[in-house]
Amino acid sequence: MSQEETLGSAFWVLVAAASLLLGVLLGVLVPLVAWAERKQAALVGERPGIGRTAIAGVGLAGLFQPLADTLKLLSKRGPASTARFAPAWGPALVVIAAVLPFAAIPWSGRYTWGDTSFSLLLADVEGGILYIFALAAVGGLATVWSGAAQGGVGLIGAFRSAARGLSGDLALLFSLLPMLLIFGSLHLAEMVAWQDSGFSLFDLPVAFSADASSPSASSPSASPLSASGPTWPAWGIFLNPPAFVLVLTAASVRAGLPPFNAESADAELMGGTRSAHAGASLGFFALAARLQTILVAALLTLVFLGGWSIPWIPQATLVGGIAEYLGDGVANAICLGLHLASFACKFVAMVFLQLMIRSSLPRLGYERSMDLCWKIILPAAFIDLALTALVLNGLGGDLA
Repeated sequence: MSQEETLGSAFWVLVAAASLLLGVLLGVLVPLVAWAERKQAALVGERPGIGRTAIAGVGLAGLFQPLADTLKLLSKRGPASTARFAPAWGPALVVIAAVLPFAAIPWSGRYTWGDTSFSLLLADVEGGILYIFALAAVGGLATVWSGAAQGGVGLIGAFRSAARGLSGDLALLFSLLPMLLIFGSLHLAEMVAWQDSGFSLFDLPVAFSADASSPSASSPSASPLSASGPTWPAWGIFLNPPAFVLVLTAASVRAGLPPFNAESADAELMGGTRSAHAGASLGFFALAARLQTILVAALLTLVFLGGWSIPWIPQATLVGGIAEYLGDGVANAICLGLHLASFACKFVAMVFLQLMIRSSLPRLGYERSMDLCWKIILPAAFIDLALTALVLNGLGGDLA
């Protein structure tokens, strides 16, 4: 096969993978998140909720409600006096900036099939976290531009959104730094591979008390993550629980997710960034909000819950055990299915956690959201970073 044919095949494989990812996101995950949000809010509030929307007499517990909500949203009209100020490209750019980060999300590990290896990762970005941060900034700027183009009260709402976004960006960055210090990498797949192991709590005092110059302290067997005996999964949530709370809160503030979505409050709509938008533009904003919920859940799963890894069963052990009976190819295929199931369970748990937070807490205004970032999250993140550095230094500079 010539080089041109190889490049052409790789291009069409990339197009097919991107189309599949986009179809799963927009056709499956977004409607399910919208449905789960409505159902959970009804359960928490002890209301009947959705369930009467049916097509040809088939309701499926309200699964058609997201489609009905979309059609209703497309029929909405904005104020005639401000419609000319609403740029159509702003909401579209918000959606694009919310979709592109998923190209760097690894949904599973790397597996072999014959002489080839593959991974469910569209773009293998070395600095995956920085790539996601950059696109989040683009989405924030697009939201601000959409409000600033309206002028008047819309401009005020744009400045409010910009201030909240900047506060959330800084809080999220410093909240993630302790985990990046532990993993020693910005690559999301490497973070998950790092967590595909275990550590022993009982050996931590030994690691601290051991002399760094002694042979036992310098040998790999002295590492808590490679100690023998009962172990815990080396997930980020077990290694640094405060960072999980800080990252979850800061990410919600940055993305403008409930209860930090002050621009969606009825009393602030005319002063928000969406007051001049209607129909498809409002649909783009709603779509971007659902995508950000999915993205936050995926990041929490990868950084704090070990991604697709299965507790106490590393990928090499799993594939090796199955390959003895069924062969290497079948073993990798089964391992892929189990890893996807593991990722899905953790991902659903993180979506459920976010929906519980938004259903249980009252909405916070811009000022309180920024106070939370500057006065609580940032100081706590600095303390967590300092303590993490001290622990790593006590363990010889590396947990692995």
